[in-house]
Amino acid sequence: MADLALHREVGAYQPKTGLIRYEAARHALQECVRVDEAKNILDKVEALRVYAHQQQDTEMEFWLCEMKLRARRKIGEISKSLETIKPQDSGAMAHSGSTTAGTTSKKAALEEAGLSKNVANRCEHIADIPEEEFESVIDAAKDKGKPVTYSDVESAVKKKRNQNERKQKEADEAKKSQKYSGIKARVLVGDCLDIINDIAPVDLLIADPPYFTDGDFTVHISACLRRVKRNGQAYVFTGANPIEVAAYLAMDSGHMELVQLLVWNYNNTGQRQPNERYTSNYQLVLYYRGPDAPQINKPADGKEQYACQTINAPDARIDYRYHKWQKPLDLIKRLIRNSSDESGFVFDPFVGSGTTVLAACSLGREAFGCDTDQAAIQICVERGCVVEV
Repeated sequence: MADLALHREVGAYQPKTGLIRYEAARHALQECVRVDEAKNILDKVEALRVYAHQQQDTEMEFWLCEMKLRARRKIGEISKSLETIKPQDSGAMAHSGSTTAGTTSKKAALEEAGLSKNVANRCEHIADIPEEEFESVIDAAKDKGKPVTYSDVESAVKKKRNQNERKQKEADEAKKSQKYSGIKARVLVGDCLDIINDIAPVDLLIADPPYFTDGDFTVHISACLRRVKRNGQAYVFTGANPIEVAAYLAMDSGHMELVQLLVWNYNNTGQRQPNERYTSNYQLVLYYRGPDAPQINKPADGKEQYACQTINAPDARIDYRYHKWQKPLDLIKRLIRNSSDESGFVFDPFVGSGTTVLAACSLGREAFGCDTDQAAIQICVERGCVVEV
């Protein structure tokens, strides 16, 4: 029996005697065919891990952490293979004592093994990870000289899930935007003050100027606002610094009226916790409307019209980020849908990595942006924008 094999290999553990043989213990686990067998191994491994920790045997504790994770994976594999049979049949099978995969109800087998549905689900999540990825999580922990934990696996699962969701979302967006495939996002290397009078009148301005730590850009934004049509709208992102906010509030916006201060909130800031102020996890968005601007479009269920939009910032730790100040694609698309129509003209005077113009084109708008940063324009091109000379 797998249980007896494990007992022989790990049951005789004594501090620093090295009686646990890694391969033999793994083999005992692989031989398990019932949930209660795997659960019994898990319990023994956890008891030994606690003892190893008390004895300050770090090497043994790390090894047992790995075996604990492997036991959970085995439980998940068996649990997933169990059939869910009809309630009237489960009594007889449970009475027979059989908990072999495929011969008893899942509920009965888990109850007999003392496993809750919650724990079984977590074990199944581990079992869902392809073996190669599972082993890479363990290897990564070893390379870092730390015990592997369920959190490590959970992070790997979450990262993989996010990547898959992103790929699916991009595929869905690409499918939706096929009818707009002829619309190209146009970008230009240059200062918006030098070209603002040469571009077409703007239906929607979305601007994300640099923070005041890099200079005062109120003159640039003022000039761009004057290029917006009388029936146009505009959104200008600002930092949370009071001096910066005050400067934009005092700025001459011409015929465009500042009607509301919106908030973009993100909960994945990586800042150090300051000692004399609160951590900034938001940016203000100044919302302007021309005197003849139509009502806001209402393409969604109303949540996209909340004055405070909570969407995490692009995070290079779990996904790809093109620019350090890159705005979330979902946020930009909401602004575009709310304040412009198909065939409208969207302008971004600080185009950065191109998120705004690419989002606009995917929604059937004409879009143009500029930036003085040659490297940023190159990123735009790599993402599918066309450079105008």
